[in-house]
Amino acid sequence: MITSPKPDALKVALPKGNLMGDLSRYMGRVGFVVPGYDERNRVYRLASERPRGAFVKVFSEKDIPIQVAVGNYDIGIAGNDWITEHTIKYSKIAIVRVIDLGFGSESLFAAASPGITLDSLKEESMSRPIRLVSEYPNIAEHFAAYARFFRYRVFPIWGAAEAYVPEFADIIVIRGGTKEEIASGGFSVISEIMRSEATVIAHRASFETRDLSSILDVLGGGA
Repeated sequence: MITSPKPDALKVALPKGNLMGDLSRYMGRVGFVVPGYDERNRVYRLASERPRGAFVKVFSEKDIPIQVAVGNYDIGIAGNDWITEHTIKYSKIAIVRVIDLGFGSESLFAAASPGITLDSLKEESMSRPIRLVSEYPNIAEHFAAYARFFRYRVFPIWGAAEAYVPEFADIIVIRGGTKEEIASGGFSVISEIMRSEATVIAHRASFETRDLSSILDVLGGGA
């Protein structure tokens, strides 16, 4: 355990939540040793034993692209969906995608009440705004524009988007395993927006000016 980084230490942001178990096992296979980083962990400031001396902090997955983009951390790991959420609107954000790790694969779906289709919603958008609800408001807005809705409104929320259908939202944008799993919750998948997997990112200035190879080479060893 560590409380604060040394001035020259590389700083790494790792996710808690859905990716934590698979990532912890992957790190064990490739030799990135961070004692305490596992699903039982309740300590969020850690140090790596191998490579030695990196400062590690555990965040909610959705916060990691922001932490890396502003330069608080040199390297981060998060799902590609959250990375896209922060880069789709701000294309010049200071994030470099470095390694796709090959696990944590899930899809981001647009879903609606059974019987609803994209064509019916597009027609309805001529008379009223289509309401989209999601933890991913930037992706949801991009999807609405791609679907060519004439009028739409995006409502950002924090989790549990499925609770808003059909009482409030016309469309929810959510992450799930398969179309069948989404359908089992009483929804109709109207589009698979993107596939996501665990991805290593770096702060652009760190990637261009610091030697990150001690960590990137290890993380890339099993990808």
